[in-house]
Amino acid sequence: MNSFWALVARVKKGRWRYQLQYFDQRWFLPLVARLPLRLVYVLANWRGAFNAYFSRDWAELAVGFPYVGERSANAFREIVPLASESEIRRLVIQRYRTASREDADAWLAIRGRLDEIKMYLEPIRAALAKRVPGRGLVVVMSHYDNLFLGLVGIVRCGEAVYLMTSDIVLDPRVHPTVRDFFTVKYKRYEEQMGGGELLSTGAHARASFYEVLREGGIVAVVSETPAGQASDKGTWVHWLGKRRKMADSALRMAIDTNSQIIGMRNFHTKPGHIAWEWSEMLDPTVHLDPSQQQVREQIYGQIFSFLEAGIRRDPGRWWAAHLLEDFVVAQDGEYISKPNNSS
Repeated sequence: MNSFWALVARVKKGRWRYQLQYFDQRWFLPLVARLPLRLVYVLANWRGAFNAYFSRDWAELAVGFPYVGERSANAFREIVPLASESEIRRLVIQRYRTASREDADAWLAIRGRLDEIKMYLEPIRAALAKRVPGRGLVVVMSHYDNLFLGLVGIVRCGEAVYLMTSDIVLDPRVHPTVRDFFTVKYKRYEEQMGGGELLSTGAHARASFYEVLREGGIVAVVSETPAGQASDKGTWVHWLGKRRKMADSALRMAIDTNSQIIGMRNFHTKPGHIAWEWSEMLDPTVHLDPSQQQVREQIYGQIFSFLEAGIRRDPGRWWAAHLLEDFVVAQDGEYISKPNNSS
């Protein structure tokens, strides 16, 4: 028996995991995306469990060692402190399954099949009805379920959406086939944005987003990410049990452009059926000085309280759980920085 588990350990460390990404993205997922919708999600869940067992997230394969499962488990122990180890393992597998389903959704988009996904749009219409005419709207999301489908729903309600993305997938350590997949994925989703764009974080993107908001448009930002290391970066909020410093480009854009801001999450209620939930619509301009840290904290704290509620209700859908260790955390009145050494 010991020799069997030793063999399993060697298999997990093998180079095959990295190389298999070619077969995965060039053959398996493209073929799966041609099947009936029910089978697409059955096989996506199977693939996610396989990825969990063999530590096959594209980010950990890029750096050459497994870490996503272990770090996600640590995060889930913080979020659900009374959970048993078997429950923690179930959440880790669910995290990989969520990521796998998101890949399958992307291949459905590439195949032009998004119209087959059923979307309950009334909550979107109700949220958008609270907008002040002529003012921009910043939609804040987390890495929860499939955020791209959330934006597609907004577009189905007649709006154009602009999304701030990351270019981390262009890291040369990422398998070339995976890089190609992300390029095509972003292109296909951009075609679903109602004339909006997906732009990588940078000076050009920020200028474009500011212009969109000043013209009364919608910009979406995935904001539950660690703030930069500089002291003037980020906004402190109480989030997932600790005071953490969050990237705050979404809030700063809303303040600078006199836009409203709202939190959004969307999720599969069952395979191929999407629902939405929203925070309160917030208006930074009602505060005397929204540039002050404590005022920004008050506004952003409400958004992150909403995002936290979704994560705590269903932690395994939060596929960025492995990033929790990277946040700057305040302890005993001191701001303590934790190094960011992951992809």
